Amino acid sequence: PKPKKTEGKDAAITDPMAAAEDLPPGAHNIFVKTYGCSHNISDGEYMAGLLSEYGFKMVDSMEESHACLLNSCTVKNPSQEKFINQVAKARGMGKPVIVSGCVPQGDRNLKGLEDVSILGVTQIDRVVEVVEEALKGHKVKLLAKKELPMLDLPKIRKNELVEIIPLSTGCLGSCTYCKTRHARGKLGSYDPVAIIERARQAVSEGVME
Repeated sequence: PKPKKTEGKDAAITDPMAAAEDLPPGAHNIFVKTYGCSHNISDGEYMAGLLSEYGFKMVDSMEESHACLLNSCTVKNPSQEKFINQVAKARGMGKPVIVSGCVPQGDRNLKGLEDVSILGVTQIDRVVEVVEEALKGHKVKLLAKKELPMLDLPKIRKNELVEIIPLSTGCLGSCTYCKTRHARGKLGSYDPVAIIERARQAVSEGVME
């Protein structure tokens, strides 16, 4: 499918005061916030693209949303602490919360992640399913490692002129101070043909970098 860059923001925003259970599937407002590295930003762009393609509206604040998707980073403590604080804020507002990224993948029992839905780093292509279940009041935890998500998923770019293309995930190292290997696992690489095709597709859509 052709990546979508802006329609999630252009679509009409649903009244956030409307009860989530009273809205049809895909008619909800979703707040997406990503922390961390370029790879994580790319994952967030893919998840926003998948949600938008399904019909969800991307909004810029928790207050406007019916559910919050928080994509985390575990490399540095400040990023992780900001993420945990945002989880607490969303839960305090009564929003269904879906968390993704390296923090829950690295430690699913971390304090502050009780009663939220969790999406593993290789499960981002199932984000629509998890958000739908969260909006119904269910808690879903998809942390099993599987094959890498495809590179041709729809995407809403943070900067429409910049495309972030993951070349690989994980690491061959075993640094004792780093959680990333624990979260992302051993090195896994994308097919060079898929990487080149993604670059060509991005250029055809006006990407300059």
